[in-house]
Amino acid sequence: MKTSGLDVFDSVKAAQDPRMQEELLNMAWADGDAAAFAHALSVIARAQGADDIAKEALSGKGDLDLTSLFRIMSAFGIKVTFHAAD
Repeated sequence: MKTSGLDVFDSVKAAQDPRMQEELLNMAWADGDAAAFAHALSVIARAQGADDIAKEALSGKGDLDLTSLFRIMSAFGIKVTFHAAD
């Protein structure tokens, strides 16, 4: 679909690519904003056809409890590695 001569960006379609999922999560994590991270998870969930998980990610307006966060990340095979700050 085109609007004003520009292509419309479809974040859900883009998030079907695992590399895009990594970038999306890394950018949201770097922002340090819980709502942005929850939104990133919901976009990835919708990209994988898991609308129920997408709704869970956004149900608390971005304030996921750790149990929900771990469950969602595990469902999508997302792994986190921590490193000491320089």
